[in-house]
Amino acid sequence: SDVCSSDLLIATGSWIEIYGSNLAADSRPWAASDFSGPNGVNAPTSLDRTAVTIAGQSAFVQYISPGQVDAQVPANTGTGPLQLTVSTAAGTSAPVTVTVNTVQPGLWAPKQSPPLLVGGNQYVGAFHADGTYVGPAGAFPGYTSSPAKTGEIITLYGNGFGTVSSGTLPGQIAEQLNTLILPIQFSFSGIPAGVSPYSYYGLAPGLVGAYQFNVVVPNVPNSDLVPLTFTLGSGANAVTGNQTLYTAVHN
Repeated sequence: SDVCSSDLLIATGSWIEIYGSNLAADSRPWAASDFSGPNGVNAPTSLDRTAVTIAGQSAFVQYISPGQVDAQVPANTGTGPLQLTVSTAAGTSAPVTVTVNTVQPGLWAPKQSPPLLVGGNQYVGAFHADGTYVGPAGAFPGYTSSPAKTGEIITLYGNGFGTVSSGTLPGQIAEQLNTLILPIQFSFSGIPAGVSPYSYYGLAPGLVGAYQFNVVVPNVPNSDLVPLTFTLGSGANAVTGNQTLYTAVHN
């Protein structure tokens, strides 16, 4: 198998996409039958003999195909420049260097599926309580969308935000509500998100490695292009998201 050899910045618990050739003999995502352990909460470390290692530690494999493998970085790799390999029944790839950080946060914001890149502007993947998308009305072909309102709680998802209070590790289904250990601040047009008893910043219960953020929209001027930013941590160690993302707010 051959793996693309560009350097990557990733984090413990991050979901990563690996591209190359001959990475698997078939194409499929994981299934419930691939999970193990008490209550079936432990994700698989191989699918149909395709496996990924980082610094010799087994990653958790969510999807395989001949050209792409999706995996979650395990907790015990250490940090810094490390070697990643993909192995199949036919052999093991040449190693690729990836840089693993403690956190490498990013919000879910697909460009094509669903198509949240509109007119060169990348919208964050945000949801109303009814499950429809937050964004300019009718902006995402094939999907229902409408702007958020001041005081509304919208839901975002992300990757690479670090440890949570429940102790859930990479490769485990989050079985209970939990809280990010590091503080996080979301802002809309530079205005901090509101505060509510129903705010939630942690791993999404029932999922593996997906962070869920229930965020209160602050009072901002009506716009289809409201910049959405976040800062994770505090002081000298704070990390600001490096994505340029937008949402829509109309009152």
